Amino acid sequence: MGAIARPSRLDCVRLAIFGLTALLSVLLATGWQPEPYERLAFTLDDWRQGHTKAQRPDTRVTLVDIDEHSLDVIGPWPWPRALIARLAQTLFDRFHAKTVGLDILFPEASNPKDDEALLTIARHYPLVFAQAFDLSHNRVAARAGHVGAPRDPVTVPWNPPVATGFVGNFFEDPAVCTGHVTPIAEFDGVVRAMPPVIRYAGTLYPMFGWQMLHCADHVPSHGQSVASLPVDSRGTVRIPFRHGSQSFDAIPALQVLTGAAPVDLLRERYVIVGSSALGLTDHIATPVDAWLPAAVVHAEMLTWLLDAQMGGTYASGSALLPLAWTAVTIVLFAVLFRRSRALTTLLALVMTISAWLAVALLTPLVAADLIALPLVPVAMFIIVQAPVEWISSQATLRSFEQRFSRYLPPTVVREIVRRHGLTAFQPERRHISVLFVDIEGYTRLAEQMTPEQLVAMTELVLTRLTCCVRDTEGTLDKYIGDAIMAFWGAPLEQADHPDRAMDCALAMLEELKALNNAQEPLLAGQMVRARIGINTGSAVVGELGSTTRQSYTAIGDAINVASRLQDYAKVAGTDLLVGEETAKAVTRHNLRPYAQATLRGRVAPEMLYVLSEDTAVLAKHG
Repeated sequence: MGAIARPSRLDCVRLAIFGLTALLSVLLATGWQPEPYERLAFTLDDWRQGHTKAQRPDTRVTLVDIDEHSLDVIGPWPWPRALIARLAQTLFDRFHAKTVGLDILFPEASNPKDDEALLTIARHYPLVFAQAFDLSHNRVAARAGHVGAPRDPVTVPWNPPVATGFVGNFFEDPAVCTGHVTPIAEFDGVVRAMPPVIRYAGTLYPMFGWQMLHCADHVPSHGQSVASLPVDSRGTVRIPFRHGSQSFDAIPALQVLTGAAPVDLLRERYVIVGSSALGLTDHIATPVDAWLPAAVVHAEMLTWLLDAQMGGTYASGSALLPLAWTAVTIVLFAVLFRRSRALTTLLALVMTISAWLAVALLTPLVAADLIALPLVPVAMFIIVQAPVEWISSQATLRSFEQRFSRYLPPTVVREIVRRHGLTAFQPERRHISVLFVDIEGYTRLAEQMTPEQLVAMTELVLTRLTCCVRDTEGTLDKYIGDAIMAFWGAPLEQADHPDRAMDCALAMLEELKALNNAQEPLLAGQMVRARIGINTGSAVVGELGSTTRQSYTAIGDAINVASRLQDYAKVAGTDLLVGEETAKAVTRHNLRPYAQATLRGRVAPEMLYVLSEDTAVLAKHG
């Protein structure tokens, strides 16, 4: 059994990010929602609600608006209770409204006769009054009027918001139906939720829309109870802004009182009496309108309840979809960052974000409090893991360049990495051209020079020869004492690698000629000559060696032949000896057959080539 590979430091960091992302997603999914996450979720859900509103008016709910014109004609607010009673009586008797809800507070008693007239209608018709609660937990909370308890005690399996004060109505009559109109404003002042029930002094008080639907004796409950409402951890439901003020039929109160209102817009409908008049300031900020009449909010809740009554279930977003999407996203990007290139991963990030926004923002299928959850792992990967991966890749690239700068110029190394990635130097079979160059008579020179002179001379010559390799974008394989091995065609793919090897050989000969003519002091008066062998063929190229030390090199018969050609150049009396495969492949250099010879260590003879007499001139001036 092989040894188990230890994870790298980067793998450990990736695993830590994976675990942190999973933990953060679980915490957010189970109710912990810091303000930045809430702001993102609110932004997405607000945008969705603003772009997925119903296009057709709801034919079940009508708004009777105490508007500016009605106030101008009838008189300023507050209107006499007798007039309100007449308005309600007209809606029931003349226009045959199903239920009428008064989104108006009457905390103080007025004329007893007028108050009694209004209560008489409430006892004989499904008329629902409003009341508001103080959820601020102030020590000195408002307490005005009387709170109207529900006809039947209400129980729920969750903890509803607790009120410390209230603004009720002038009466205390259990036969009169009352519902609370207390929305919940978020930290940004926008109303997005409403508690179905509020606890005050140990009693639960249902909301206005619920009471409008269920207070009328002739309206069946279909087995529904307020306890079945889908609340969040705060005991509230998200207000489904599906219509807005433009998708409800609105009739001025003046038209109702004068009998001029269209009967078909009120008959058998749930009617909410509210006000859009600026002076009454009964407006709130919502995701769909920064100045929405509060009556519209209760109309939205009422239509949501009516939809549930018809369909047998409450329309609420799915929690399963965002949870599943988040889990898949975490696993997907953990794998992508481990195995894929950065560009592939970034494209996948963009596609994932786009797909989720299309699903979440254009459909009501996603729970509002979880709409931003699948973006959390994406944000973690972009903010945390992407920089880690970039820093790691840059460190790896720098290390890579340092390792291979011995063989190639840094620009060539970067180009190879750009084309092939960090796997470009793994062993593989390639067709290459190999050059061996050796300083002739090096042993004789060593006898005639001091060690210091020999080192300086060797460094000078090898530096000049190495520059020739670099200038032709060759790969410097190694120094072998006073000799150099280089090759072309790997790791950078070069279709003309035989000609590049020839270019390098000719440049080396020119460098040595110039060095000798310049009478360089470091040569100590010695003439330096080199013998060069070039061969082309197949070889295995890559990082090779032992488990403790490796280097980028090439092995194969083509390399052995090039070395033997360099040795045989001295016997042939030429500075440059070229193998048969190279001679066949070159296109920019003229070669001629020299002789057919059997190289050292070889069995079969092979044709050797040298430069034609005018080749050096062509290479120099071509």
